[in-house]
Amino acid sequence: MKKKLLSLLLSCALLCGALAGCGGNNAPAASGSPSSGTSQEETVKTLTTCVGAELNTLYPLNMDPQNNIATKLCYEGLVNYVDGEVVPCLAERWEFTNEGKDLTFYLKEGVTFHDGTSFNAEAVAADFAFAHENPNFSGIAACANLESVEAVDEYTVTFHYPAPYFAYLMDFCYPEVMILVSPAVIEEGNFQSMKGVVGTGPYVYEEIVDGEYVRFVRNENYWGEQPYYDEVIVKYIPEASARLQALQNGEIDMIYGNALLSWDDYDQAITLPNIAGVVSETDSETRNLVLNASGTMSDLKVREAVAYAIDTKALSDGLTYGYETVADGKLFPSGIPYTDVELNVIRTYDPDKAAVLLDEAGWTLNASGVREKDGQTLTLKCTYDSGEVLNKPLATALKSQLAQLGIDLQTEGQEQMTWWQEGLAGNYDITLWNTEQPYTSPQNFFIPMAGRSPHYPSLQGIEGGEDFIALIAAFQATDDTQEVQEIFTQLLNFDNDNVLDLPLMYVKDMVVYNTDKIAGYTFTSTPMFFDINNLQPAK
Repeated sequence: MKKKLLSLLLSCALLCGALAGCGGNNAPAASGSPSSGTSQEETVKTLTTCVGAELNTLYPLNMDPQNNIATKLCYEGLVNYVDGEVVPCLAERWEFTNEGKDLTFYLKEGVTFHDGTSFNAEAVAADFAFAHENPNFSGIAACANLESVEAVDEYTVTFHYPAPYFAYLMDFCYPEVMILVSPAVIEEGNFQSMKGVVGTGPYVYEEIVDGEYVRFVRNENYWGEQPYYDEVIVKYIPEASARLQALQNGEIDMIYGNALLSWDDYDQAITLPNIAGVVSETDSETRNLVLNASGTMSDLKVREAVAYAIDTKALSDGLTYGYETVADGKLFPSGIPYTDVELNVIRTYDPDKAAVLLDEAGWTLNASGVREKDGQTLTLKCTYDSGEVLNKPLATALKSQLAQLGIDLQTEGQEQMTWWQEGLAGNYDITLWNTEQPYTSPQNFFIPMAGRSPHYPSLQGIEGGEDFIALIAAFQATDDTQEVQEIFTQLLNFDNDNVLDLPLMYVKDMVVYNTDKIAGYTFTSTPMFFDINNLQPAK
């Protein structure tokens, strides 16, 4: 099967558990419920959901947002992030020693992997020694900066680092990648595939039928509370209209997340008989534009003109019906540590100012209403990941808004891997790249800028770019909170001053479901990731 690399180095994470850890279960006691598409009482309680791209890999080697609906079923990590706090999962407790350079985890006993292998310190050490060598994890400091990992005794493991870092523990909250697999499936040097999908989670990977579905069955030897559903089926349905039809006719029980649902889809779905929906109260991430500060956009006035030309309120109202709030120039929603800083300038919609800036930059309107300079039209290339449903209409709306200023925006949807590679190469003028989830922000939004994000090509030529990259290195070598705050204040202002990013809206997640099978869903504090324990089955 084709393997995919996540286009977001760190965009993308599934949390295990929602309240006090990863083994909790808030679902009601088991009672027979009808299966999808039948009115007969079922003996096997089945939950059926869907994805828009095939689950080509469920291995914690490459991060793929399509896996978010399923990965948590079979994998768990040492810790979780819940309501702003790091909480235990496979580790019961932890401590920093050696001036913050050593992080020791004390592991839960009596846990086994799905293949019967014992979960212990040796397994953890093997997992993370392997992860350290994985180039796909280069933006995760807890992996990339690792000097060694030591199995102190059977259930104690220590991670040794060259310097303290304020976010080491937060890094361990990455559930797609910073999770535990059986040592038996690790193949040295192979960072694209494993011999099996073998974790410790509440469900065991059972089968995949290419082009159709993946099936998981309940782990009868699970260390925590047994989940409600006997099996979970994840169907591959690439078209949004087909997903809604499948939900309506009972072929699937729910559709989860903004990658699969536009707000038109959501509003349409909740009008259907026996279909309900819920929108998260917490923001998941930020819809963001990366502006390439090279080529045509090397002139700061052009980038500023683009910022003033975009009506974010119109985008919010027109594409999300106001569900997603306007970002107002700030890269991260409120409440994210170190990001509540006073920016040197806030740019709001002002087409007159945009026009003046373009005139000053030498881009004047021709007879056709298009900006030109020295015989060249102001044509910008806008790329986006075609796998996310709102990206195409968002790019189309941006094209329309910029056209009013005489800017010709050429939009291009690309398959995820292509989009990411083209971004790293700088083959774009504007690209859609969202910020990270709460526990990885802002550190893991900035870390890739030093070499593994679409920002890097333009940083090479921009004045102050080297100093910016040096600041990124600096915050990875300290746990002094005051110093960290000072660094992020500088980073956020440099990014904003130079219009390297243009935040649009704060993303909300949503779920729609068949009320014959599901009574409700409670979002976790990281709503972009599905937690089956927070699903309430219908009685």
